[in-house]
Amino acid sequence: MNYAIDDLILVMKTTKSAICVGLDPFLDKIPDLFIQEGEKLFGKTLSGASYAILKFNKTVLELLAGKVAVVKPQFSLYLKYGPEGVYAFYQTISYAKQLGFLVIADAKSNDIDSSMEGYVQGFLGEAEVSDKKQKVFNADFLTVNPYLGSDSYKPLKKVIECYKKGAFILSKTSNKSSAEYQDKDLDGYPLYLTVAKDVSSYFSDMKGENGYLAAGIVVGATMPEQIKIIRKSFPGLFFLIPGFGAQGGDIDALKYAFSKNVGFIVNASRSILYSYLDLYRDLGFEKAIIKSCEDMNEKVNSVIKW
Repeated sequence: MNYAIDDLILVMKTTKSAICVGLDPFLDKIPDLFIQEGEKLFGKTLSGASYAILKFNKTVLELLAGKVAVVKPQFSLYLKYGPEGVYAFYQTISYAKQLGFLVIADAKSNDIDSSMEGYVQGFLGEAEVSDKKQKVFNADFLTVNPYLGSDSYKPLKKVIECYKKGAFILSKTSNKSSAEYQDKDLDGYPLYLTVAKDVSSYFSDMKGENGYLAAGIVVGATMPEQIKIIRKSFPGLFFLIPGFGAQGGDIDALKYAFSKNVGFIVNASRSILYSYLDLYRDLGFEKAIIKSCEDMNEKVNSVIKW
């Protein structure tokens, strides 16, 4: 069976890139020319801010088309600008897909099954309007918080199966306080490992053509020992690995994540989008984005056998 995870692996092999670029908009970091254009058209309003975000995103996508396989817009950073920001999120996904990227909607969604149905249909599937179904955001993957348990997996599984999409479920995240919950002992296992085990079990009948389950997990680049443990126990789980750039993740951690057909994608956001503000301040923002992406590709590819 072909799922989005198989499409991702194919595009990764085509681009020779295991990088996911996080499209995380921060108005105080976006180049002034986009801010000024938005303000000229709409004033200092939510519409002006959202216009600037979308224009910046489109520029980034055009610069990186064919260089990376997948992008990951962070939903909350668009939601903060209201309906206009959500529309920029929608347009960002649409334009990314036009240019050949796969898209991870980073919303970390979770709820009881009836409410989770709304999240997964909205981000991955279709909305039913009278007797007609219409695609909504149409992302390829959704990040999911597992805290409500397997009830929330039921609608997720149904939508993944119906539309051949995918998900990444939080297991061991890259933030400093993750241990407060994720390392808690549960029947002799840390909670993050229990989550990985449950994902592997619940989605075991949804194996893609490349040997990975349709639902993978999120494991932070700042957690090399946990990556090693999870990979050894669950070779069939594909990893989304955040925390590589600005959060200081270690390249050596990727060696532990490697498996057949690579087995992971590495996310970086600020270290690529805003490298023109520090590391490559002499290059201008466009050249800085390309250069930082090329540098990261080179580092990540040093541990990959394509």
